[in-house]
Amino acid sequence: MRKPIHITAPWPTLEEMEKLFPISKASERAIQALVDEFKAQLSHREEESVNSIEPEKRRKRASAA
Repeated sequence: MRKPIHITAPWPTLEEMEKLFPISKASERAIQALVDEFKAQLSHREEESVNSIEPEKRRKRASAA
């Protein structure tokens, strides 16, 4: 069995990542718009899933099943 390898290098900073993967400001804005849209959809979906279950049908605790 192989020994696990633990990399102890620190995570690169945002500035280092920008140097490694340069993108234009237009691309940066487009990516940020996609991220914002995804976050909005995700938060809306979480609200729907909680509200879709009728309160009397929700389990109060795991042992109540």
